[in-house]
Amino acid sequence: MPNRPPLPAALALDPDGFPTANGRPLPLPPKERAVLALLLQRRPAVVSKEAFAGAAWPGGSMSDESLARSISRLRRTLAPWGLAIESVYGTGYRLESEPAAAGHTRLSGATHASPATVEAYLHARQLAQQRTPAAIGRAIDLLRELSGREPGYTPARVALAEALAAAVGWGQLPTDAAVAEGLRVLDEARTLDPATPGLAGARGTLLDMAWRFDEAAAAHDEALQHGTPDADTLLVHARHLLFTGQAERAVAQLRAARRLSPHAPLLRMTLSRALVQAGRGAEAVAEAQAAVAEHPGQLLLVAFELAMRAQVAPVPEMEAPAWRLGEGPDTPPFVWTVQAWVFARLGRREPALDIIDTSLICSRTSTGEATLYVPPLAALGEHARAAALLQRAYDERCGMLAMVLRDPANAVLLGEGGAARHLMPLVFGRGVGVQ
Repeated sequence: MPNRPPLPAALALDPDGFPTANGRPLPLPPKERAVLALLLQRRPAVVSKEAFAGAAWPGGSMSDESLARSISRLRRTLAPWGLAIESVYGTGYRLESEPAAAGHTRLSGATHASPATVEAYLHARQLAQQRTPAAIGRAIDLLRELSGREPGYTPARVALAEALAAAVGWGQLPTDAAVAEGLRVLDEARTLDPATPGLAGARGTLLDMAWRFDEAAAAHDEALQHGTPDADTLLVHARHLLFTGQAERAVAQLRAARRLSPHAPLLRMTLSRALVQAGRGAEAVAEAQAAVAEHPGQLLLVAFELAMRAQVAPVPEMEAPAWRLGEGPDTPPFVWTVQAWVFARLGRREPALDIIDTSLICSRTSTGEATLYVPPLAALGEHARAAALLQRAYDERCGMLAMVLRDPANAVLLGEGGAARHLMPLVFGRGVGVQ
């Protein structure tokens, strides 16, 4: 008999084996009641799908999808008692006395597979989180391969959809084909296991990248309604809010996500951007500085913090650290965008244009990467050239354009009489202006 942790006092099984709350039967449909009773009886052991079929589906005529739906409903029912139902990949489910930390729901669910499968998943996910075109491209290849080799491992399909959305954002892949592939793999994952963490949020992310914001909003709402949202769900919803001009709401979501996952640098960077979009520059700089302090020595964060300071309050002392960013033997492309931005904000026209020309004319630059040079061009008064980059991003339906158009640094291009004003209603719909 496994050593059972105690149940919360309010939740119990009555003498007939029915789940009760505060001494009263839980108002559950028969199948959910039987499933929960079996989980309670056998906790903390794993309950096989065959056992559920025998207990809750007379004659054993149970599909994986119907069981997953019952589990999903029970998860919402059990959340107030601090209980969670854990998916054990390829086996069944078990009841935990304490849920996995909300910030790590996806990772805990993804670990129930062979070590090789988990390692491949984690490596691909780490690549995708680097947010560079090269890393995202490699992540897509790995996740496609993993999904083909382990078709029932649904976390890989969610990660693949998210990586495809990022590729659309950078303009690496044709939007229609990449979004269609992402939605297809999510539909396949939902059929295999509707309770897979991140399904609805990943759908919302893909739709945001395709500028289908109304459909994306419905997907994000679905993600938020399924139990306690994890940090990933809050992050992608916050991005949706930023795309649709709701910066203050995005700040609130990102602060909630940071409480769940306090050491994630991407969360702090996104929160910093949201604060700038909300007109709260000093707080934005403080978040960027906190990210550097939390992760000392990371070039990406050092560059990001300098860019935030240049946006909020540029001072001449920023020029020297901007030059130092590029002193390494292999300068990553994002450093050039930060250098160009800092120099432009300081009025250093010649070095800023040298960097921009080198990057856009002499280097291989994706459409999304090119849009990162719009703010320094706008700051230098090169409005026609900046607008041309935005138009190219629109023509190629580069998903990142939605975020670029919301950047306060580009407001001069998008206000009344701005060179790219016409793009706002094309991307966001009629009647949309600059926040």
